[in-house]
Amino acid sequence: MSEKIYVRKCERYTLWEATKPIEVDVEKLRKCEPPYEGNTPEELLDYLGDNVWCNEEFYDNETNIEVYGEDEVYELSMEDAYDMEVYSDSRNKGCEDWIDVGVPNEEYTKYGGFEVKATNV
Repeated sequence: MSEKIYVRKCERYTLWEATKPIEVDVEKLRKCEPPYEGNTPEELLDYLGDNVWCNEEFYDNETNIEVYGEDEVYELSMEDAYDMEVYSDSRNKGCEDWIDVGVPNEEYTKYGGFEVKATNV
C-alpha cells in the first residue's frame, strides 16, 4: 500500500424535531376560500395539505385574511416553520458507529467526499 490512506469515524443517528403547536380554528376555516367541509383530523390534514401549506393563493386571498386574520393565516401556512425543537435524539439511546478506511475524493458526494476502500459497518 504505497498511496496515502485515511481513516475516519462515522456515526448514524436520528433526530425528531417539531415546531410549537399552532391552534387551528376549524370554524373560521369553514368560511375561507375554499371552505373546509370536513369533520375528522384526517380530513383537516388533507385540507391543509391541499389548500394551505405551500399555497400562496390561500394566504394572499383577501377573504381568508379577513376571516382568519393575516398573521394567523401566515402562521397556519407553515411558511416559516423553521424554529424547530428536538424532541427525540437516538444518540441518547446509544449510537451506530463505524470506521471507514479510504481516501478523500470530492466525487463521492454520497459518502461525504470520501472514497471508502474498507469499512466495518
